[in-house]
Amino acid sequence: MSYRQMNPFHVHACFCLLALALLLPGFAQGQDKPAQNQMPDATAPIYVTARIFQLSAKKGGSPEVSDQVFRMKTAGLPDEEKWLAAFRKTYPGLNLALLQTASLRVFRTAKPGIITFAQQGGRTLQIQIFGAYSPGDGVTPGTTLISEIGLHMVNSNTPLTLSMQPLEVESGMTYYFAAPRLKMSDKDYADFIRKGLPTAAFADEDHYIGCAFSVELERPAQTMRVFNEQQSAVLVTAAEKKVQPELTAALKQTSFSGRIQVRVEIAPDGKVVRALTHNSTLPEMNGAAVAAARQWEFSPALFAENKDQISGLLTFDFTAPETKPAAPKQQSSN
Repeated sequence: MSYRQMNPFHVHACFCLLALALLLPGFAQGQDKPAQNQMPDATAPIYVTARIFQLSAKKGGSPEVSDQVFRMKTAGLPDEEKWLAAFRKTYPGLNLALLQTASLRVFRTAKPGIITFAQQGGRTLQIQIFGAYSPGDGVTPGTTLISEIGLHMVNSNTPLTLSMQPLEVESGMTYYFAAPRLKMSDKDYADFIRKGLPTAAFADEDHYIGCAFSVELERPAQTMRVFNEQQSAVLVTAAEKKVQPELTAALKQTSFSGRIQVRVEIAPDGKVVRALTHNSTLPEMNGAAVAAARQWEFSPALFAENKDQISGLLTFDFTAPETKPAAPKQQSSN
């Protein structure tokens, strides 16, 4: 049928069909096919759990550390031993210890999520994490995290960037790395990480900072009651069994101080079912603190009205025992 043979009704119907094809996504391909290239919701946060590790070895004997990023499924890292095993496999020859854990929400904007993990005077070590879109698979946009680790000076708006890592991320995955520029001098390690201890105590070791980011693109299901530090102080009073970490033989011979917070998960029977280092300024004692925390027991009365597990913090403070100077020997008189 030519255009001249079409009556006004036919012309009107053709224009309607053309309008529908242009306005309705996927009309030409079939109404059941979803629209492509839809951008994810810009207001939806990216849930990131960041963990900061120290990697150390005898000076001159540490293996080469590269900028390479490694990834694992977060479900394969259920406890501290799995975390340490993953790092040891990646960086053989380095000793690992967890220094800090932080959870934050990152948005796809110019405003970053910020983690401050060490301060000394007017200097601050910070991790800034930016969220952004990525090309994804070419059809559906993906998500990029850009982590920037920098040294911030007082009275300066321009930080010294120590490391920058763009990460194409997926939900349920953990990304971890250590960078050559995150190697700390003996003085910086003592000043930032081991405050109050002399630089000479670390003169025979190399120290790097390692980072791990566990990513969820949807809000994780809340399966337990999470207690903050203040609430956890009250929780400790409900403990029916408390076990203190036993000092290592090496620490007993040295001057030291520090604090370790262990996050524990408590089942309705009052037993601890999971424990991970949350914050530590005495990494040599992390293993002993976690082992002690696993032995704590709490009153089942905490679950009288709510059977959900509790996640709380146990804090262990360490101070070297005071040693009294030996009394001078008295000289015998003849």
